[in-house]
Amino acid sequence: MVNYIVSGKMLAIYGNLDIYFFSLVIFSFLLNIFFQKKIIVFSNKLIYESELHIMENFQKASMHHLEEIGLQRIYSIIEDLRVLVFLPGIINTAITSLMTLFICLIYFLVVSLPSAIFIITLIMVISSVYYAVNIKVKHSMDRLKELNNSYFAIVDDILKGFREFKLSMIRRTGIRENYLRPNRLSVNKIETRVSGLMSVINLFSQYGLYLLIGIVIFILPRTGMLNKQEVTTFVIILLFIRGPINSLMALQGFFNRAFVANKRIATFLKDIKDLPVSNVAESLTTHPEGLNEIVFDQVSYQYKSALSGDGFAIKEINLTIKKGEFIFVIGGNGSGKSTFINLLTGIYHPTSGNIFFNGKRVGNDSQYYRNHISAVYSEPHLFSANYEGYKLENNAVYKALLETMELDTVVSGIDDAAARRKFSKGQTKRMAMIFALLEERPILVLDEWAADQDPHFRKYFYEEMLIKLREQGKTIIAVTHDDAYFKHADRIIKFDYGQVVKDIDLKSHSLEADELWNIPVNL
Repeated sequence: MVNYIVSGKMLAIYGNLDIYFFSLVIFSFLLNIFFQKKIIVFSNKLIYESELHIMENFQKASMHHLEEIGLQRIYSIIEDLRVLVFLPGIINTAITSLMTLFICLIYFLVVSLPSAIFIITLIMVISSVYYAVNIKVKHSMDRLKELNNSYFAIVDDILKGFREFKLSMIRRTGIRENYLRPNRLSVNKIETRVSGLMSVINLFSQYGLYLLIGIVIFILPRTGMLNKQEVTTFVIILLFIRGPINSLMALQGFFNRAFVANKRIATFLKDIKDLPVSNVAESLTTHPEGLNEIVFDQVSYQYKSALSGDGFAIKEINLTIKKGEFIFVIGGNGSGKSTFINLLTGIYHPTSGNIFFNGKRVGNDSQYYRNHISAVYSEPHLFSANYEGYKLENNAVYKALLETMELDTVVSGIDDAAARRKFSKGQTKRMAMIFALLEERPILVLDEWAADQDPHFRKYFYEEMLIKLREQGKTIIAVTHDDAYFKHADRIIKFDYGQVVKDIDLKSHSLEADELWNIPVNL
């Protein structure tokens, strides 16, 4: 309609042209709203399901898988998902631009078939050049992602090793000059090159349009392929499609990032697709049956080194843990205590051998087994919210535990928010102990729990609290170096070089603390 009026073929007051025009505008507007809503709903659902799918698969991973995947890669995948959040609006813009471009090209063909073929061919040549350059940009984006992964690792080192960096100028200089500066310099070079390429191809597309307009105005009329009115029509259409073309060009940067993100997400999902699937329904609905015994039968665990493929291992552990036992696990640094605790709590799966719980073999997916265990590890994490089934508000047991742990004056209030504040290391372990006891599970595992406690509270912990927990029927396995309190245990298991070298039943032997470290293995 616009072309007919501008070219003089039709008057603006002709018939009911205005009614048709505005009706088409309104119809097109409503149609766009309808389809854009559909696209937004579909895209957001896709992103939502992808986020859940990735995090659910990640939660199925064992500690071994987590160590192989690496935290930096997890953070990177989350960042990739955030890129896709902008997808609905981008898709809407892209579809609108593509449809407008397609309809205009069809209109070219209707006005003049030979000229349209010529113009479309030129547009395809320009697009091909743009696409070829864009491929180079995409490869650069892949490299940028790798560099940013390394950057996240450097930042993680700086934040978590802040105190160590403060102690050493050599260390600070080393990370800055050998890692941080080269990484950021490479990123700067690549981003500068990518921005330069994008700027050139955007200018190329813009001046390519001027070139097309010049050909339509000066060249095609001389060849007889277009008359005056057709020239006007072609120029108007070219000016009209400039907006959609520029939009599509501008979207290429986002689509490059989105394609790279999608590729990385797909690779991540492929890497974790073979993880064991938990029987969630059974894990949530089946209540703990209580502990009779846990049996380690020739259990070994092998660490893999990036260099040799071999590493430190727990070797052929044979032991039985009975209901109600109070066991101390001792040994020097690197003796295998932490690996044993990870195997005991089901965080690691044996490389060979089997673990039996109440006579049943514990498989790789041992969630039902883990449901019987509460643990406070050497570096406990206090969650930002209460994900458990118990509530803290109006909970008399929780209030009593706060008093027992001498935290009632530290935690101002008995709601969840008060329990999630920043604590000292010793207080963090005490709060973690409270949460572990509120779970009311039959087995309590403690890894160096008393190491960060005040002397008077450490004494109370060994001589009163653990004794009371044992009397309540808890089975307690505690890693410790506090030899002064060994006499309170029922049993002591000593590790050395990944093996149990002493398994002493104190109910049958009366020994002094210093004797426990030197007693013959065959006792």
